[in-house]
Amino acid sequence: MPKKCLLFLCCLLTGCVVADMDSSHYDYVPWIKLFQKPDAAGRTNVQQRKTDLYACGVNPKVDLDDPHWSLNGSYAGETSEQFNARRNKVLSCMKGKGYKVYGFDECGPLKAPTGKCN
Repeated sequence: MPKKCLLFLCCLLTGCVVADMDSSHYDYVPWIKLFQKPDAAGRTNVQQRKTDLYACGVNPKVDLDDPHWSLNGSYAGETSEQFNARRNKVLSCMKGKGYKVYGFDECGPLKAPTGKCN
């Protein structure tokens, strides 16, 4: 009886296959690349974008080339209200400068980018 049970369990387990185990499908473009000029998506001036982000309130000490930088990061001692106000200010300012803020899904993963985000 135990051998039949073991055989049955092995058959069941072989049917358990995860379709996509490649974690690199979930590595997305850095946050800074989400800001694109609509008429030049994928060709936005990188240096001007950095200048505009700093002018819109991003801390000038922040390295925007750091792939871990995110507008979702809060500063030490910052309340959630302060964080939301700062984030909304930057987003509003960048939109005012003519940028569209793409979502990560619109840019695609690093492994298969859509070409919209440089």
